[in-house]
Amino acid sequence: MARGGKGGGGGGASNAKELKMFMQHRMWRDHWLALSAVGSIIVALFAGFFIQFSYSETRMHLIHLDDAALVRRVFKSGEPWVVLCANADSVIPEVFDKASERLLGKVQIGVLDCNDRLPSGKSVYDKFSIRRDITPTVFTVANGEKPKQLFLNYLQKSKALAAQALVQTAKELHEVQTTGQLQDKCLSKANPCMLVFRGPKKFEPFQKKWLRELMHSHRHVKFVWADASILKLSVESLLPKASAFDARVLLFQKRKGDNGALALHVKAHTSYFEQLAVDQFVSENLPVTAEGFKALTKPVTLKRRPKKVPKAPEPAPAKAAADVERQARERMEEESKVHFAESVDDDSEDTVVDDIHEDDEVLDLDEL
Repeated sequence: MARGGKGGGGGGASNAKELKMFMQHRMWRDHWLALSAVGSIIVALFAGFFIQFSYSETRMHLIHLDDAALVRRVFKSGEPWVVLCANADSVIPEVFDKASERLLGKVQIGVLDCNDRLPSGKSVYDKFSIRRDITPTVFTVANGEKPKQLFLNYLQKSKALAAQALVQTAKELHEVQTTGQLQDKCLSKANPCMLVFRGPKKFEPFQKKWLRELMHSHRHVKFVWADASILKLSVESLLPKASAFDARVLLFQKRKGDNGALALHVKAHTSYFEQLAVDQFVSENLPVTAEGFKALTKPVTLKRRPKKVPKAPEPAPAKAAADVERQARERMEEESKVHFAESVDDDSEDTVVDDIHEDDEVLDLDEL
């Protein structure tokens, strides 16, 4: 037993010796470094998830239909929005989350429970004819227009989703060439509309740039242009006189008339076609209290100008009868003179010939 006891004491001493050697040879330090690295990775993953979640929350607006100010901003302000139909407890699809990163700073991102009821009693799905069977359900709304849904071919990759969202929310300057197009793109809308009546010269690059900036500043205003060199506007008389290369501007707006009925009004821009002047004109005249608008009692039309027919050369003025008679008489006199001269010449030649025959008498040799 003593041996056993001695042996047991020796075993404890051996364990202590091994622990000492383990600490001396830095084996514990190696394990500690490995554990520290694993712990750091775990902490980083949790931190990244938390940061990403917080970042997603800040770049995405949770839209509640009882928030009237936010709902009006989404559907009425003209701002570009990309909205995901999902409730607050839903997991955001990865394709939408990554697309929102690409769209940051270009459009607003929102999440809305499309099953919620609007004041009309209809759900968002029913109100805007959004299909539930397309998932994820994403739509865009911008420029005062109705929401437009993104379909499956744009929902597979975040890059395609982001690109199509920018296409659907883009602000465009539409060309109009007929009365129907003018009505469809401009006058039939509830929002104000600015018409640029351009001359034959095309827009310069710098003009396109500031027009694009102007449109983005006034998203809820419609913008169209027409070629004044080939088209005639029925309210053209309201515009100031301009050279062939100037562009002129008209602002159309629906307002209540004296009788309380909604009617189309128009006001012409009378200054230069420059960014600052046009921007100031639009900004000052958008409020319904702005003055200087003219109520239109007749429909606005846009028709092609009649082609200019070249004038036919004017016929030479008819000569007076006396001149004609005089010229005829002179011509007859000249002809008679020529005829008389030819007759005299013929007689003289005959006389000469006769004389020659008379002088040449034949002598008879017998008479000599």
